[in-house]
Amino acid sequence: MPGTLLDRFKQEPLVPLGAAATIAAFLYAAHGMYRGNFKQTQFGMRSRVVLQGLTVCTLVGYGLYSTTGSKPTRKEDMRDIDWERLARESKAAEEADKLRKEQALAAQVAKARQAKTVFAPEPKDK
Repeated sequence: MPGTLLDRFKQEPLVPLGAAATIAAFLYAAHGMYRGNFKQTQFGMRSRVVLQGLTVCTLVGYGLYSTTGSKPTRKEDMRDIDWERLARESKAAEEADKLRKEQALAAQVAKARQAKTVFAPEPKDK
């Protein structure tokens, strides 16, 4: 499977390394907190914040690289377009649509005319 975790670690090796370093800094700060060493706790927490930020920047960098680096350029992706054929097909489609609308309107008018002759006119009261 191409999407397994191991494959992702191979594609982006700095992300698990950054996550491990962040965890190590947090554990260092927790150990300092347990021992009551204020300086060790502060250094560990500040290191954790820096390492976590670097890990997020690495994730963003890999994301940008993967979206911009592997796509073909616009010229490679484009095919030749037969503009005359496209114009002919477009005009034919427009004419067919216009004819279909005119036929539908004519059918509605004929139906309305037929509906008028089915019923007798209402008597006018004088």
